[in-house]
Amino acid sequence: MSTATRGGARVARAGRCSGRRARASGRARRSGATKAGEDDALRGTLDAVAVATLRALGGVARDVAGNANVKPARFPRGPREDVALELVYDPLKFLERAREAHGDAVGLTLAGENVVLVSSPALARAVLVDRSECFQKDGTAFFPGSSLAGNGLLVSDGETWARQRRLSNPAFRKAAVETYARCMIEVGERLVNKTWSRRGRRDVYADFNDATLEIVASALFGADVVGARASKINGAIKDSFEFFGRRAATGMIIPEWAPTFDNVRYNDAVKRLDEEVYSIIAKRRRAMASGEQNNELDLLDRLLLEKDENEGDGNDATGMSDKALRDELMTLMVAGQETSAILLSWACALIAERPYVGDKIATEVRQHLKTKENAGSSLDASDFSKLPYTEACILETLRIRPPAYMVGRCAARDVELRSDVFITKGTTVLIAPYLIQRDSQYWNDPKAFKPERWLVKSPYSEGTLARDALKNLGPNDAYFPFGGGPRVCIGTGFAMMESVLLLALICNACELRLPPGSSAPKPKALITLRPDEIKLDVGPRPRSVF
Repeated sequence: MSTATRGGARVARAGRCSGRRARASGRARRSGATKAGEDDALRGTLDAVAVATLRALGGVARDVAGNANVKPARFPRGPREDVALELVYDPLKFLERAREAHGDAVGLTLAGENVVLVSSPALARAVLVDRSECFQKDGTAFFPGSSLAGNGLLVSDGETWARQRRLSNPAFRKAAVETYARCMIEVGERLVNKTWSRRGRRDVYADFNDATLEIVASALFGADVVGARASKINGAIKDSFEFFGRRAATGMIIPEWAPTFDNVRYNDAVKRLDEEVYSIIAKRRRAMASGEQNNELDLLDRLLLEKDENEGDGNDATGMSDKALRDELMTLMVAGQETSAILLSWACALIAERPYVGDKIATEVRQHLKTKENAGSSLDASDFSKLPYTEACILETLRIRPPAYMVGRCAARDVELRSDVFITKGTTVLIAPYLIQRDSQYWNDPKAFKPERWLVKSPYSEGTLARDALKNLGPNDAYFPFGGGPRVCIGTGFAMMESVLLLALICNACELRLPPGSSAPKPKALITLRPDEIKLDVGPRPRSVF
């Protein structure tokens, strides 16, 4: 097929897709949709046209640039055609088919770039741990950057990343994370005592997006998001995240500079948020310079106080610049909010399918609360490690529905991972925790939700398997929902405490059920393994669990 024909085929397919969307939008309007609904339909149709056009033009450009992407020597075998659209259309099915057809190292062409998909513990360890110095984030296909997150820990490399990590680490030590628990508990109690206080149907994914955004904003900015100016900063945060979520829901295939309706509003929201964040940073710097200090430090305070010891002592050591602070704060907000919302949504969906699991969590929480000195007291940070079954439910949710279902790296130099897997400089390697964590070679009954698997004695230590779950790459090097190696997620402790405490509060206070006649929610894999929506029947739990 000629270049022109291939390009025409892409445009035709794109046009048919856009036409179907337009006809669907028309039917909605004819059925009496509101003016707001019509605007949303029009915006969705035009943005869909933009997506289709960019895809088609991208394909034509790649074909003109080179008829076939040249594969280097010892490049793993895989599909001959470019798989970009197949991957974007249904990532999970594509991953499973690719491994079944080609093994644990699959050579791909993804939007004209060489990519290797790996799905064995040994190859994952080679990339993330043993040969981590050979890989970087810059240049990684499938994981675009964002003006919201900037050049934070998620995407930076080299000395910039190393310095920012050194300066950020103290804010996430165990003692620091425990100080953020009070906000987690307060938000969780409002959720169950107000939002979910009456029996009804809730979109729990939407509710958790609101709850986790409030938690992470409070942990980052403390009093500045609960005081007099709270509405301004909270409004800017909420707007930025609403449009960031819409971009993520399209796989971020539309670049931020494209003049779509959502992009214009998204960029405006990011600009307003930047103004608020820089204003808070300046205010905190002035307060510290005058000797003022909050009694309870938030994350911003801790980041401002840190100096890079590698630069020397005293006046020679410096901290983060305003731009670096802004990027790290936004990175922590993006990563912390979305991952926790997705994780808690999947946990509740899995429990709603199995109500006895929620009963067991409620029993565990109530029995534990009876042992506390102050009868009738609520949960606090000290309870995190005393709820083993609740923690096991979170660990199992992360295994079977990992929010970060794929992890990407770009080779900074040529590197041999195995005799038959040679990675040349500039090649993206995609590691698939989703495949490894659900593989029968490493897990018994891997597709089943079994929290009890984490409560057996560990072969690696004196405790249960849960105690070793998040060490290194987990059991058999086959469990790493927060990544691994030097770049393991800095917020792992924060996310685990937040998820365990909130799930404990929820199951103690509420019953979760799938609506009658409905099926289990399906995953919608894009940049993360998010649900499309999770609507559950939620209501108060009786005082007696059984």
